[in-house]
Amino acid sequence: MSAIEVWSAMGYAARVILFVLVAYASLLFFIVVERFVAYRRAERPAEKALSARGQLQRHMHTLAAIKVTAPMLGLLGTLLGLINAFAGMAINGVLDLRALGAGMSEALLMTVLGLVIGLPAWWAHAFFAAWTERILAQREGVRPAVG
Repeated sequence: MSAIEVWSAMGYAARVILFVLVAYASLLFFIVVERFVAYRRAERPAEKALSARGQLQRHMHTLAAIKVTAPMLGLLGTLLGLINAFAGMAINGVLDLRALGAGMSEALLMTVLGLVIGLPAWWAHAFFAAWTERILAQREGVRPAVG
């Protein structure tokens, strides 16, 4: 089954969820690249302006929101895909394996996308939070705790 066939078999709610997950993935990529550049800059001794806690924690709330909501949206898309598959069979009154396969494909696609976006967001949030603390500790002359 091609991606176009899966898209055409999706319900409107699943399409919206897919669009939101793709937007999350794009936003996650932008934030990770922007934060990495900003933190590398903040580690330089001459860059005192970026050492403020507020500047270092920029976009951290967005990362936290993505890490939590992406898997939940994936789960919602999974449930909608299963409902779509079984409702189609119930309406037709016939066991149509092609329709069932399309619904299952939609459900699994949503699960995978939710996890593929949520897990790197979770990792990035933890990584950048630790990096922030390390930079601030170095600026204050304190050795950060290990572990």
